Amino acid sequence: MMERAQVIGSIALRNVRRQARRSILTASAIVLGIGLLMFIRALEAGAHVMYVDSATRMGTGHISIEHPDFMGSQDLVHRLAAGDIALAMQEVEGASPPGELGAVFPQVNVGGLAQTAASSIPVRISGVDPELEGEVSFFADKIVEGRYLEPGDQLEAIVGVGVAERLRVELGSRIVLMAEGTGGELESQLVIVSGLFRTGVPEVDRGVVQLTLSTAREWLELDGDATSLSVVLASDDRTGQITQEVRERMAAAGAGPDRLAIRPWWEAMPDLYAGLRADTVQTYIMLLVLLAIVALAVVNSVLMAVLNRTREFGVLRALGLNRSAVGAMVMLEGVVLTLASGVAGMLLGFAIALGLFGDGIDISGLFGEELSFAGAIVDPVVLPVVQFVDVAAIFIIVVVIGILATLYPAWHATRIEPAEAMKTDE
Repeated sequence: MMERAQVIGSIALRNVRRQARRSILTASAIVLGIGLLMFIRALEAGAHVMYVDSATRMGTGHISIEHPDFMGSQDLVHRLAAGDIALAMQEVEGASPPGELGAVFPQVNVGGLAQTAASSIPVRISGVDPELEGEVSFFADKIVEGRYLEPGDQLEAIVGVGVAERLRVELGSRIVLMAEGTGGELESQLVIVSGLFRTGVPEVDRGVVQLTLSTAREWLELDGDATSLSVVLASDDRTGQITQEVRERMAAAGAGPDRLAIRPWWEAMPDLYAGLRADTVQTYIMLLVLLAIVALAVVNSVLMAVLNRTREFGVLRALGLNRSAVGAMVMLEGVVLTLASGVAGMLLGFAIALGLFGDGIDISGLFGEELSFAGAIVDPVVLPVVQFVDVAAIFIIVVVIGILATLYPAWHATRIEPAEAMKTDE
C-alpha cells in the first residue's frame, strides 16, 4: 500500500515538472491572486484596527461600564454611583493581565446647550479627567489651536472647530453651558475656550464640548458619580476575555447585570460594529470572485493535462493502476500545484504588505485628509495588519480550491478505458 502511494506521488510530481510551461502559467495566476488577496485583507484589517482605536479613544473605551438603562435614556438619573465606580476600577485592574490595561477613567456625558450672545446650539457635553485619560485621549491629539485640558483647570473647556464656527467664538471666548442637573432643573455653567479640536467627523466637530470632570460634577451636583466608566486596553485582542472576566468579578462582588452594564466596544458602538462587518462581507464577496477565477485557471490547467495524456493513463491502467489510483494521482497533481502556488502567493502578500508598505499607505489623495466611518475616523496613512484568522482562512481556501478544482479532471481521468486510450497518440 505504501509503495503504491509512493508511486502515485512520484508520478504526480513528475507530471507537474514535466508540464513546466503550463504549471508556471497556472502557478503565476494563483500566486498573483493569493498575493493580492493577502494584501487587500491586510490593508482592510489595518484600517479596521485604526477605526476601532480612534473610536475607543474618543471616550467609549474598549470596555464601557454604565447603568443598564443609561444607553437608552441618557438621563443622569441612570448614573454610576461613586462606590460602583471605585469597585469597577478595582475589578478591571484585577481582571487585566500585566501590560494589557491602558487607562480606566470615569466620564460625565450629557446633552445640553452651548450659548453665547451670538447664538445657541445643542451640544454633547463631556466631563473628562485630563490626568487619567490625557495620554490615551483621542481629542488631545486633535487640538489645532490652544491646548488640551490640564489637571487643575476649572473653567477651561475645549470645543470642536464646528462649534466655534457656529457660536462665533475663538480662544479665550466665554460660553454658557446649560444642562439638566440631578435635581431635574436646568443648570448653567460658564466656561472659557482654551482649545479647538478637529477630528474630521462633522457631528463631533460641530457638537462636542469637553470640560474637566471635577467642574462637570460640581456643576451638575454629581459629587463622585459619573455617567460611565471607560476602559482603554493596550490592544483589542483580548477585549472579549477581559470583559467576561470583569463581568464575573463584578457579579461575585454583588454588582450584577441588573446593576451595571459591562459592554465591549462592539455592544457599546453597534453602528461601528455593523459597519465593519458589512465592509468585511463586501470585501470577501469580491475576493470570492477573484478566487473563482483562480479556481478556473486550475481546472483548465489540470483538465488540459489530462486530455493531453490519454495514452499515458491507458498505459498506467494496463499496468494495473485502478481507477481510484488514477483519480488520486490527478487530484494530487492539482493540489500540490495549488498549495505550493498558494503558499508562494501568501508570502508575496506578506512581502507587499509588511515589506514594501510596512510604513503605511497614504490614501489621502483618494479620500481627502481624513476618513470617517460610522462615527469614527482613521488617519489617511493606513498600516497593513496581517491577522492570524485571515492567514488561516486563506490557507483553508487554497486547499479547498485545490481539491474542488481537480474533482472534474480526476473524474474524467478515471473514465479513460485502456483499450481506447492505446489507439490515440495523445
